[in-house]
Amino acid sequence: MRNIRFILVMSFFLLYGPPARADNLQDLTQRAEQGDAKAQTDLGVKYVTGDGVASNYEAAEKWFKAAAAQGEPLAEYNLGLMYSRGEGFPPNALEAGKWFLKSAEHGDAEARYTLGVMYLEGYGAPRNYRQAAHWLQLAAEKGHHNAQAYLGLMHLHGLGVDKQPETAVHWLRLAAEQSNPLAQYELGLCYESGEGAPKDQEQAYVWFSLAAAQGELNARAAMDKLETELSASQLTKAQQRAGEMRQINH
Repeated sequence: MRNIRFILVMSFFLLYGPPARADNLQDLTQRAEQGDAKAQTDLGVKYVTGDGVASNYEAAEKWFKAAAAQGEPLAEYNLGLMYSRGEGFPPNALEAGKWFLKSAEHGDAEARYTLGVMYLEGYGAPRNYRQAAHWLQLAAEKGHHNAQAYLGLMHLHGLGVDKQPETAVHWLRLAAEQSNPLAQYELGLCYESGEGAPKDQEQAYVWFSLAAAQGELNARAAMDKLETELSASQLTKAQQRAGEMRQINH
């Protein structure tokens, strides 16, 4: 069995949700003061990122908490980001996890994915593969490609779930079709080995090629290996198919 490889670093806390709308600051503030949760969230994003206003973490926290009090998932998620990063106060993984959980329970896919990774990594809570699989499943069902990739790997290796290679290939394919390079590489390995999918070196080459084009170094080495094993006609066919798929995804 090949080694499992998750890219588990805390840099998964990347963005404060969608960029704030380009509203006039005065109008946005007025709507926020009138209790508009979306406006409160957007105003918080502006303050935390310094978008059109001086960066002010205290003001950002104030507006995120006002929106969170109304059950706004993005505001809850953004509070989790602030506490995980230590923006305006010392980093606090437990407080971050509390807000991510609230957001996840209100249906936010990014929060569900984040919780899954926290349980995978043991950040803010003891490592728990079953809980990780639970939250990743919920995010994956909403189309989150990173969650789909990780859930596929968990099914492939039996972490927190039964080992089910066919289910793993299902989730890896969904992520790979969204141009997730890790999923593309892992799906290629499944086709190369026949684990969870019919053994097919041409298909393996296609997925390795797509992953390598996005900088997946292991995929480049896997391509080089297959190039010595495929016939000239098989290689040409696989390269053409990979090119067609790259065009579709652009």
